[in-house]
Amino acid sequence: MPLRLRLLLLIALGLLASLAVAGTFAFWHAVQKAQTELQAAIAVGSVVARHAVDDIRQAPDPQRRLFELVAGFDGDRHLRASLASADGNILATSKLQPPDDPMPDWLRRFLQATPGDLRIALPSGLESYGTVVLTTDASSELAEAWSDFTLTVAVLAIFGAVVFALVYVTLSRTLGPLQDLNRAFARIGQGDYDPRVAQTGPVEFARLAQGFNRMAQRLAAMKSQNDELNHRLAAVQERERADLARDLHDEIGPLLFAASLDIATIKQCLPVDTAAKVAPRLEAIRDAVTEMQRHLKEILRRLRPAVLQDMGLAAAVDSIVAFWRVRHPHVVFDVDLPPDDFGEPLEGMIYRIINESTSNALRHGRPSRIEISVALGAEHTLAVDVADDGGGMDDAAAGFGITGMRERVALLGGTLTIRNRPEGSGVTVSARVPLDRQAHLEETVRA
Repeated sequence: MPLRLRLLLLIALGLLASLAVAGTFAFWHAVQKAQTELQAAIAVGSVVARHAVDDIRQAPDPQRRLFELVAGFDGDRHLRASLASADGNILATSKLQPPDDPMPDWLRRFLQATPGDLRIALPSGLESYGTVVLTTDASSELAEAWSDFTLTVAVLAIFGAVVFALVYVTLSRTLGPLQDLNRAFARIGQGDYDPRVAQTGPVEFARLAQGFNRMAQRLAAMKSQNDELNHRLAAVQERERADLARDLHDEIGPLLFAASLDIATIKQCLPVDTAAKVAPRLEAIRDAVTEMQRHLKEILRRLRPAVLQDMGLAAAVDSIVAFWRVRHPHVVFDVDLPPDDFGEPLEGMIYRIINESTSNALRHGRPSRIEISVALGAEHTLAVDVADDGGGMDDAAAGFGITGMRERVALLGGTLTIRNRPEGSGVTVSARVPLDRQAHLEETVRA
């Protein structure tokens, strides 16, 4: 979970908890106040009712005086006065003043306590007129408590919303540089050292951004130096291969040819009877020399393909395709090569990848189609792809040929990916090599 969202959730939970606690306390306080009001109301009402009852003895019509006493409580908010007969019937009762803003019925029923009754007996001799009963009613007080509660909760909710909005804006502006740093670090982890972050915001974030920019600048400089060294190393290796191929061709090749001629001469110079005896050994020696010559040609082809040097990349790839078409006539080759000249190191890498990938596909995969593509990709990148529809490869497979391809691509600052095709059959070999600074590096190597 992002840091900003986590902080906002914690703050929102804190505000909601504060709102709940404050609202509960406010309502509890209002209920306590209502109980106090009811106690005071019944105390005052009892005094008034007792005085009136005491004066009934001198009244010419006691019953009418009792009805007037009950009616005198009409409009009271907390007390209801009733006149009950001796058998429990209610002869008269006062009317309570309804609350201005009644609370919900479910809450009123939940909070409404058992009404408190105060029975005031009449003086002796007047018992037949009944009994005055004072009953408390908390509806008005509870409604007032509910009104105070809703007002308090509304004020606190508005205050919490304002605080949350201010915190949201503050966190967005404060943590914005952290999000920029997070995205920049992700690009650094992917090998892109170009991103820079603005040195804004709080002092701590500005210093962090400044340190990040310095680190990215140094990493970019180190990557540039490493790429230059890799390109130089690749050029030097190609030169070494060329020199080694030339030495083998010029030195070892003539020696083997001379050995073959010497064997033929020895066979002709020996007497017939002796020649018959040593002929098998001479033939074995000549076969060994022939095998060494074949291996030497293969080594020379791997070290320095003559067709690549003499005729260029397109002719070299055509020779690979022609070689395998003779041996696998059922395989369809789809070749897409640009007419561009990529330079000696890159063309050597392209030739090796196509040669090794094609050989691996035909020897291990039994494909019916091989697609070879060389193109300029996005961001000035050379893309080399060789795909077949054969039986695929084991994920753990990594022979010397694959290792050699990876090393050649890495020396040029690129990446090599070998994976089974998503369709379920065949293998795709993909190389991506940046072309930036190629001309400059080749000039540097020549110098």
